[in-house]
Amino acid sequence: MHILLAILSTLSLVAFLIIRASYTVEALKNLSGEATGIRGAFRRFFFKRKANVHPLALIEDPREAVLALMVAIMKDKGDLTADQIADLEYWAEHRLNYENPADMVKLARWHVRDQVESGAVLYRLSKGLTRQCSGQQRADIIDLVENAARGRGQAMKDSAELTELQAHTVQQLKYRFGDVRQETYLQ
Repeated sequence: MHILLAILSTLSLVAFLIIRASYTVEALKNLSGEATGIRGAFRRFFFKRKANVHPLALIEDPREAVLALMVAIMKDKGDLTADQIADLEYWAEHRLNYENPADMVKLARWHVRDQVESGAVLYRLSKGLTRQCSGQQRADIIDLVENAARGRGQAMKDSAELTELQAHTVQQLKYRFGDVRQETYLQ
C-alpha cells in the first residue's frame, strides 16, 4: 500500500510540476508579446520622427538650399514664368556650378511646391545655411537671393523693385546671417 501511495504522490508531483511549467511557459509567451509590443512602439516612434521631417529640412547641400530659396522668393510674385526659370537655370549653372542646371531647378521647384511664401522656406533652410557657409559664402547667398527677387535682366538695371514680402525675406536672411539688425516692416 505504501508503494502505491509513493507512486501516486510521485505522479501527483510530476502532474503538478507539468501544470506549473505550462503556466510558466504561458507567462513567458505573454511577456515576450509585451516585449515585442514595446519594441514595436519604439520603432513606430522613431519612424514617425523620421517621417514627420519637412522635406526642406532634409536638404544637406547648401547650393541646393540656396536654389530652393531663390525659387521661393521668385514665387512670391506669382507662378514662375519661363524667363524666371531660365534665370534660375543660368544662376544654377554659372554661380552654383551645377552640371545639369535644369534638373536642379526642377528639384528646387519640387522642394518648394507646397510653400506659400519665401519666409517659411527661409525659416527651414537658414539654420543649415548658417552652419555650413562662411561669411563670404553668406554674402554671395544674399546677393543671389536679391538678384533672384529682381530677375537677371532687371538686376543689371536695378530698376526692379522688390515686393514687401520679398524685401522682408531678404532682410530676414541678412538678419539670420548676422549682417544687419532685425527690423519690422509695419506701416
